[in-house]
Amino acid sequence: MTPPRAALLVACCLVVWPVRGDAQDYRVRLDASAQSVFFLGLVRDSIASGLVLAGPSGGLQTPDGHAVRCPSSGQCIYLKPGAALHGLPLTTAASVVLWGLGVEGLSFHASGRVLADAGPDRVVPGTVPAGQFLEGYLELRRSILLLRAGRQLVSSRLEPIGFDGGEMRVRWEKASIDVTAYGGWGLGQAAVLPATSPALNPLDDWRPRDRQLVAGAEAAWAREGVDARAEYRREIDPQDSYFVSERAALSVGARLARIRMVAGIDYNIAEAIVGSADVEFTYHRPRFSVSAGARRYQPYFSLWTLWGAFSPVPYNAANASAEMRALRWLTIRARGERYQYASADISTGLVPRLRDRGWRTSTGVTATLTPKWTMDGTFSLENGPGASGRFVDGSVTFAPDSTTTLDVYGGTMARPLELRFYDANSRWIGARASHQITTQHRVWTDVAFVSDERDRPDAGAWNLAQLRVRGGMRMSFGSHADRTPLPPARRLGR
Repeated sequence: MTPPRAALLVACCLVVWPVRGDAQDYRVRLDASAQSVFFLGLVRDSIASGLVLAGPSGGLQTPDGHAVRCPSSGQCIYLKPGAALHGLPLTTAASVVLWGLGVEGLSFHASGRVLADAGPDRVVPGTVPAGQFLEGYLELRRSILLLRAGRQLVSSRLEPIGFDGGEMRVRWEKASIDVTAYGGWGLGQAAVLPATSPALNPLDDWRPRDRQLVAGAEAAWAREGVDARAEYRREIDPQDSYFVSERAALSVGARLARIRMVAGIDYNIAEAIVGSADVEFTYHRPRFSVSAGARRYQPYFSLWTLWGAFSPVPYNAANASAEMRALRWLTIRARGERYQYASADISTGLVPRLRDRGWRTSTGVTATLTPKWTMDGTFSLENGPGASGRFVDGSVTFAPDSTTTLDVYGGTMARPLELRFYDANSRWIGARASHQITTQHRVWTDVAFVSDERDRPDAGAWNLAQLRVRGGMRMSFGSHADRTPLPPARRLGR
C-alpha cells in the first residue's frame, strides 16, 4: 500500500470508528500569520562580449560600469537593480488531538500547514507546495507499550526524520529502560516532503525515483542522574536494495554534584567515518554558571546525493561560556569559541595560503529595571576563513500587565567578505506587540524596516531596503477534558 493511501485509510478509520459520541474529546490549535514585504528586485541582463570593457581592477564590465561574467564567447551576463517587488506570504498551521475513541489509550494526532504568496509579484520562496501534511498518526498506549501508525516525525541525535509507517516503544519501569523501533517510507532530509518531490531538488537527474525505506531503533536508560541513549538508523533504496544511509549514535548525560556533563558521538557506518561529536561540562551555582566543551562537526549527506563527491572535511572547536547575575536586576553573559578545519589535501595555486581556522565570541546583558521594563543587548564578533562578521542587537520590552507585551528593537550587522566581490551591511529597527486576549487566544504584530547595503566597486552596488509588516494570531479550543480542575485539597496528617 502506498503512503498516501495509508494516510487516507487512517482518516477513513476515524470516520467509521464505532465509538460513543459522549466520550469523545478533542483539542485543536490554530496559528495564522501574514507578512507584507517590499524590497528592491534584481534584473538579469546580458550584453554582447564585444561591447564589454576592462575595468579599473582588471575585470570586465559594461560601458555603464556593471561587472559582467562571460560564460560563453558571445554573451556576458550581469545583474542590475530592478523595480520594487511586493511579497505577501500567508501561513496557517493547525494541529488536532482526538481521544476517547472507544478503545482505552487510543488517540489521533495530526498537524499540517497551508502556505501561499498573495503578493502581486509572487516572489516568496518556500510556498510550494501550498499544502504540507506534517504529522497524522494513531497512537495506542497500554501500560508499558506505545504503538503509532501513520506519518510521524522522530527527533534524535541522527537529525530529525519524517516517515510514513509505524513505531513501537516498550518501557521496563523497574530497569528504567526504553526500547523503540520504527520503520516506513522516509521523507526528505530535514523536510516534510519525499526526496522525490521536485520542490526539494531542482537537479532532476540526481533525485531518487522512489522513496527510501527507513528503519531505526533506539535504546535509552535513565537512572540516578544518568541518561544514556544508543541509536541506529538505515535508509534503503527499494529499487535495487542498496543502502543510501547507515548510521549509529551514542549520547550520555550525567550529573555529579554541581557539575553536569553532556556528550555524544555518531558514526557513519556506510562510509566508515566518524561523524560529529561533542562534550560539554557545566558548573552551576545560585548566582552564576560556567561551561566548557569541545565539538567536532562533520557534514553528512546521503549516498544518493551529489554533495558527498566533494569530500567535505570536518572542523574541530573548543568553547567556553559563562553567565552571572551581577546584581539583582542585572545578568551578564559571554561565550567564545575557536575552531579549525581539517586538511582538505588540495592545491590552490591562485590563493597559496588559505585560512583554515577562525574564532567567534559574543557578550550580552539583560537588565530587569522594574517588573514592567526589561532591556537586553548582544554584541558578537566572528572571524573565519573568507569572511568575518560584527553584530549588535538590542531591545527594550514593556509589559504593562501579564497579558500585553510591547517591544522596540534594532541592530546592525556587517559582513566583510575576503574572497567575494562585495561586502554587506545590514541595519534594522522595528517594534512588535503581543496581547493575550484569553488563555486560549493570542494576537501579535511586528513592523520593521531593514536596510541591506551591498558595497561593490562597480555600478551594481545597491541597497535591498525592505519594509516588513507582520501579524498573526493563535487560538485553541476543544472539549477541555484534558484540563479538568484539580480535586479539593486535603490536609496531610502529621
